Formats: sequence, C-alpha cells, structure tokens
Amino acid sequence: MRMLVTVGLLLTSACASSLYNHYAGPAAKAPADVYECVKEQMKSLGYARKQYDDTARLYIGEKVTRESVSSGLYKETIHQLETRVKESGGAAELDIIARTYDIFATARGDDRQERKASERVQLDARNLGQACTAP
Repeated sequence: MRMLVTVGLLLTSACASSLYNHYAGPAAKAPADVYECVKEQMKSLGYARKQYDDTARLYIGEKVTRESVSSGLYKETIHQLETRVKESGGAAELDIIARTYDIFATARGDDRQERKASERVQLDARNLGQACTAP
C-alpha cells in the first residue's frame, strides 16, 4: 500500500507543466489525524506556519533561504507548501502544492517572482506526503 501511494504521488507530480508541483494521494488515516501529521511534519521540515484554517484543514508553510542568484537585487528565496486535507466518503485525501518564489529588492519595494518549484521544496513535499499518508 505504501508503494502504491508513493507511485501515485510521483505520477501526479510528473504530469505537472506549470511552475508549481501538485501532489495528491489517499491517506490511510482519518482526516483529523492526517491534518495533525501535516502540522507536525511542517515543523520538523523547518517550515513556518504562514496561514491555516483548522475547519477547512488548510495549512500553508514557508521556508526562507538564501541561494546564490546572479542578481544584485536578489534578497531571498521562499519555498512554500500549501496543504489541504479533504474528506471523501470517510477517507482522507492529502493535496500538496509546492511553490518557489524569489524575492528581489526594487525601487518600489520587494518584488516576489514565482519560478519553477525547486528540488528542495519538491523533496519536502514528497517527504510530507509519504509521512502523512502512510498507515
């Protein structure tokens, strides 16, 4: 079962053609347990809570890093994981959207530019999905 979930998460992400990556898969636990797992795993992965809604089971975490970018205006990179735990027929389903933004300092203020999801945030999304969908 664990292998099937992992393959499902990887296949869903491989078909993405946008800047962000989307991972989705069924979970073996109850929706409330999956949501608690998401909150704990985000902390252990180093993501700070940016936004959450316990009723809708929405949790968005961000990790700020400084990477080497060849621009004098570059400030930082933000890796974002947006998670939703959905319930369908009593079973839980975990959706994860992984995004990466670069922040640049301009005369008018900070400019946030989305780019293709980094390998780091994709790996974190996979690890989060595997940890919270496993029985």
